[in-house]
Amino acid sequence: MNTNLLKGIGVAVLVVILAVAYNMYSASVENDFKDISRTETYRMGDHYTGFYHRPGCPKLQQTHGGGIRFESNEAARAEGYSPCKRCDPDGPNE
Repeated sequence: MNTNLLKGIGVAVLVVILAVAYNMYSASVENDFKDISRTETYRMGDHYTGFYHRPGCPKLQQTHGGGIRFESNEAARAEGYSPCKRCDPDGPNE
């Protein structure tokens, strides 16, 4: 019976840790784009993933290798790149 109590406490602690970690991650995603320039004039393509991003996108900073510069969303799509779902380069500049 004592081991069941310890298992229950262990599960409760794990749930609390996961909840706190999720809240911290959610807050960091919201803050990732607060410093992106309002006057973006180009997009960056990642040849490894096939996505194009806003210049300050955190996902682009995580990639390995160099990026390809596109002057517009249309130019990136013409080369076969898809928009990043995190920074939404086709959306309005905020």
